[in-house]
Amino acid sequence: MNVSGFLRYTSLMLVGLMAGSSFAFVLGMGPAMEKLSAAAYIELHQNLDPAFTAWNPFLYFLVTLIIAANLYLIRHDWKCLEFLLVLFALICVLDELLMTWTGNLPLNRAVHSWQMLAPPSDWVEVRSQWLRFMYIRCALLVSGFGLLLASSFFMKRSLSSQPSVFVVSSEWQKSPL
Repeated sequence: MNVSGFLRYTSLMLVGLMAGSSFAFVLGMGPAMEKLSAAAYIELHQNLDPAFTAWNPFLYFLVTLIIAANLYLIRHDWKCLEFLLVLFALICVLDELLMTWTGNLPLNRAVHSWQMLAPPSDWVEVRSQWLRFMYIRCALLVSGFGLLLASSFFMKRSLSSQPSVFVVSSEWQKSPL
């Protein structure tokens, strides 16, 4: 496997894990969070958020770096479908990151300032807005994963198209054992 293939499959795996995690959240956690009382929602949110903020910046940096490095390696084919699919996957990941930065993180900071027994009067609206951002972010990650998956079908097969040949020296065949 060449470097570009390694980067492609690594980005596919990482974005796939991110998309799967997000999709599981949308299917399970999102609907459950909509049914929580104010105190339960605040407690859950305040306890979940630190676990994600500990590793998410590194993961986003790594995914962005890997996809950008792969784009750099296939830049000479910038007009082909493979390049465009990887580029749009990177745009999906960056857009999801931007939505996190400008949407969810400010709302996270607001929820962290709330008291469980004295929620603000607009807590339901804030929760709904936070969940809407999560649903949109999920759609972006699933789209990015789909684009990376599609791009893998259009990868140049320069190394894999060459037949593997195993040559045995004629001298080795003649030597007595």
